[in-house]
Amino acid sequence: MFAARYIPGEHKLKIDDIPKPTAGPREVLLKIRAAGICHSDLHVLHGEVSYDHPFTMGHEACGEIMEEGSEVKGQFKKNTLYAVHGPNPCGDCDYCRAGKDNLCDSPTRQFIGLGTDGAYAEYLKVPARNIVEVPAGISAEVAAVATDAVLTPYHAMKTLGEVQTNSSVLVIGLGGLGMNGVQIGLALGAKVVASDLREESLALAKQMGVQEAYNSKDLDTKIKNRKFDVVVDFVGAEATFKTAQNYVKNGGTIVLVGLGAMTVPVSTIAFASFQLRVQGSFWGTHQEMKEIFELIAQKKINPQVETGKMNEVNHWLEELAEGKIKSRMALLP
Repeated sequence: MFAARYIPGEHKLKIDDIPKPTAGPREVLLKIRAAGICHSDLHVLHGEVSYDHPFTMGHEACGEIMEEGSEVKGQFKKNTLYAVHGPNPCGDCDYCRAGKDNLCDSPTRQFIGLGTDGAYAEYLKVPARNIVEVPAGISAEVAAVATDAVLTPYHAMKTLGEVQTNSSVLVIGLGGLGMNGVQIGLALGAKVVASDLREESLALAKQMGVQEAYNSKDLDTKIKNRKFDVVVDFVGAEATFKTAQNYVKNGGTIVLVGLGAMTVPVSTIAFASFQLRVQGSFWGTHQEMKEIFELIAQKKINPQVETGKMNEVNHWLEELAEGKIKSRMALLP
C-alpha cells in the first residue's frame, strides 16, 4: 500500500510501498479518508524532534473501518467515519483511569503518526479504544483536522483555562488552532478579543463573530489598560508571551499552546506579586474529542480546511513551512 514514511535524518518523507497491516485482537483497520498535516510534522522533519526509526507520519486521521480484531468484532458501524485519538493512550494507567488520557504515561505508548505508524497511508491500524465515531454530516477532512486543530484549543480553553460564560479572553495568534480557538471561546459564551499580525486573519475572525479583532502591533492603543481572565498564546514566541503577561488579570491564567520558541521570558516578580498562572497545554482527551464533534455537528464551530492530494504530501508540507496554507490542510487519498 501507499505510505509516506519518515526516515531518520531525511528532511522529506519517503513515498513507499509497504505491506497492508492487519488488525490485532483489540485493534481496527481503517481505510484512510483524510489525514491532516500539522506544524508538528515540520518539527520532526526539521530535526527539532528526533526519532531513531522509520515510521509512517500523519497524526490527524479519519477513516472507515475495514477490519475488526477478534475481541472487538461487531462493536463498530460499517460505512461510518471514525476519527483517531492521536495521543494513543493505553487506557489502563492512573492518568487514563482519571480521564486525563492525553497525559498517559505508559512506557509503551507512542503517538499515532509521531513515533508509530500514522495516516499518510492507504490504511492505518489503531487500538479500537482510540477511535471516535464522527457524527453524520461532518466531512472526513473536517473530522481529521479536528482531532488536533479543534481538540487542542478546546482542551486549552475549556478544561485548562476554565473559560465559561462571560469570561474575558484574549486569543493571540489566528493560525489554524487560534482561529478554532476564537470559535470555541464564543461557543463557551466568552467575550473574546482576537489578535494577529495578518489583516486577512482578523477579517476572518470577525466573520466568525468576534466583535474585537486587532492587529498585534496596535494592541497597546486598542485595548490599553484592559485585562483578561484568560490569555491563550497560540504562537508561543518571546513577543507573544510578553504580550500575554501584559494583558492577563491579577489572579488570571495564561495558557501556552504554541511552540514558536524553545523558551519564553517570565517576569517572576509579576507572577508572584499578581498570583498569575501559566498553564501548559497538550492535545486533548478522548472524551473531549466526543465533545468537539458535538459542537461541530451543532455548527457552533466551523473549522476552516483546505484539501490536497495525499501523494503530494511533501509539496503540501513545504507549503506549510513557507506559510502558504491559510488555515489547516487535509490530504485526501
